[in-house]
Amino acid sequence: MSAKFTSRSVLQAFKRHVSARANTARQESTDAAGLQGLQVSKLPNGVTVASLDSTTSPVARVVLVANVGPRFEESDQLGITHCLRVSVDQANKSKTAFELTRHLTQIGANLSCTATRENLMYSLDCLKDNLDIGVSCLVSAATQQAFKPWEIQDCQQRIVFEAAVVEQQPEARLTEMLHQVAYRDTLGRSLYAPSHMFGKYSSEMLMEYVNKNFTAERMAVIGLGIGHKQLTRYLKTMSVPGSGSNTAKAAKYSGGEVRHEIGGDTAYAAIVTEGLGATISGSKKSITGSQNKDAVALSVLQCVMGCGPTIKWSNGSAASKIIQAAGQATDQPFATSCINTTYSDSGLFGFYAVAQASQMGQVLKAVLSEFGSVTKNGVADQDVQKAKMQVKACAAMMSENGSNVIQNIAQQLLSEGTVQSQEEFFRLVDSVSKQDVVNVAKKVINGKPSMAAIGNLSTTPHLDELM
Repeated sequence: MSAKFTSRSVLQAFKRHVSARANTARQESTDAAGLQGLQVSKLPNGVTVASLDSTTSPVARVVLVANVGPRFEESDQLGITHCLRVSVDQANKSKTAFELTRHLTQIGANLSCTATRENLMYSLDCLKDNLDIGVSCLVSAATQQAFKPWEIQDCQQRIVFEAAVVEQQPEARLTEMLHQVAYRDTLGRSLYAPSHMFGKYSSEMLMEYVNKNFTAERMAVIGLGIGHKQLTRYLKTMSVPGSGSNTAKAAKYSGGEVRHEIGGDTAYAAIVTEGLGATISGSKKSITGSQNKDAVALSVLQCVMGCGPTIKWSNGSAASKIIQAAGQATDQPFATSCINTTYSDSGLFGFYAVAQASQMGQVLKAVLSEFGSVTKNGVADQDVQKAKMQVKACAAMMSENGSNVIQNIAQQLLSEGTVQSQEEFFRLVDSVSKQDVVNVAKKVINGKPSMAAIGNLSTTPHLDELM
């Protein structure tokens, strides 16, 4: 459950825990954690290319990341990135759907597309000996879309199915509701198509979105387990527009409350304020100095408050202030964890909780009181030191997985234009003081709140009854 709300820090130390096959994770465990040997360049067409050839695995991973996620959708395009994501296996301008599937099957490769609110990520896992064919399939699927009407009609059935699955997952719905009330548009756009758009996506609509947004300046290709010269050679024929007319609208945090009553025995709730983004006012300028330190201090504060159990099957009370507070307020089962989600120009910081419907009010009040205590009474030195170790350990362990390494590199390249090494990040964490944590706590926690709640809300207080 906590996987839905783990945060993304400056180096993606707390990026969403996307589960990967255990054997792939072991194969990709390398000295890539410190990003030694990372090479970055630009293709003649303007696409940024980064590679890290440090794995001993026979499998390489190449990911094309496009900064074209749901936050860029217009009001008449809602869910269009959901349609793009599920149409990755369709025919394109150089390969039919059958050819694409056959080529990938013959070389034992996997091609997939995943989405965040800001990016679409086209991922290829392939044996190194067959990378020429694999990268060709990746590039054609991501940049040469054809959007044939009969295939678009077929993929819309998948959209309806995925939306129905999400409808049965309160945690996922809570995430969508929280972003919607916090931002309304931009980062408030859902990862999933709304029901009123089912069956309305056309070839012309999709092509217009791609032509407007899929530009070289908003793309990066990252390879893991492949040499830089080899990767750039495979990409030399990739053709994308150098720039587009679309100017990204800055995310504007609004705040508010949204509730959805669905009955049942449990209630799900999240309360946040605006956190910190990776860049200044949505520009490509990387945050520096005190702002960068504030972002790291916020990750330390998250660990001070508690990110859930660190020992399997334990309740986590020994290491989490908010779990301790909630545990004193109820004797019924519950779960709670601090949220720290970072986007390019904004973020969310707060907590979520799941509890028995009759106990949710007590749990929310207890956790909110713990957050208020930090702004009034500060934090202990020993808590800060422990949290700093947790931040560094999490960053190191997350970066042992190839998926996390690539997402980390892509996030930094597209939002900041540079890649910070793990050593630099660790030095920044070490420089965070107790006062830095208290200062950022006052700055963030005292902001305008947003609340989302779903489930049996018969005793769940409204936001104005809690604040």
